[in-house]
Amino acid sequence: MSAPSSEFVEADGLRWYVEKLGAGSTVLLVHGTAASTHSWRDVMPLLTDKFQVVALDLPGHGKTVASTSSHFSLDGIARGVSAVMRALGLSPEIVVGHSAGAAILAVACSRKLMQPQKFVSFNGAFYPFTGMAGNLFSPVAKLLAFNSFVPHIFSGLASRATVEKLLRETGSAMSSEGVDHYFNLLKQPDHVGAALKMMASWDLRGMDDELSHLTQTSIFVAGDRDKSVPPDTADRAAACCRNAKTIHIAGLGHLLHEEDPALAAAIIRGNDP
Repeated sequence: MSAPSSEFVEADGLRWYVEKLGAGSTVLLVHGTAASTHSWRDVMPLLTDKFQVVALDLPGHGKTVASTSSHFSLDGIARGVSAVMRALGLSPEIVVGHSAGAAILAVACSRKLMQPQKFVSFNGAFYPFTGMAGNLFSPVAKLLAFNSFVPHIFSGLASRATVEKLLRETGSAMSSEGVDHYFNLLKQPDHVGAALKMMASWDLRGMDDELSHLTQTSIFVAGDRDKSVPPDTADRAAACCRNAKTIHIAGLGHLLHEEDPALAAAIIRGNDP
């Protein structure tokens, strides 16, 4: 099985890391907070008989470097991802986002920065925490994100066993290879800092309105074991859209596309489980 080609693309003031595989109509894959292109490693090859598949590292994540706080806002990342596609000369037919990646693509589609035919969300993180968690999370995230010592401390303390436990708490059963990928990422202070800055910089209060402007076919997939994003988030998001449906998957958690890449690829193609 061939490996993706990789390149760096200059767009929106950043040098983005991009992977491409296959030929045909374009499918764009966008990962979630604290992940990278590695999260699509087993999905990409399953689409290449029909599509050119493109995945990228978000600002500060993996091999894409970010230097200013504006690179981490939801609006800023949506514009940046759209700029990458323009720089590549590509117009995606299908866009697919996991967790925070789904929110990024929803904003890009809502504001017509990209106009694909289909939008697919895997456990999309569209809404802020509620109650006490909501009151505490943003201030704490900001405090941690903009303290330059915190990412170094976190990365220095990270062990493979700790990462394995964190992943298990998402509700997903990860392969040893998957754990290794996340462990290697979380040993990088810049990657950890970028994840914290993303969480601190986002304002999700207007997502219902953003979703209401989606005109493409929209599919909201939820793993019923997801412990990071409530599975009923998919139903709320779909109810905002004009042409949407939800798919609930039993037995899979937040990282369902990594747990069952064949299922994820089938949904992207339009084959319901």
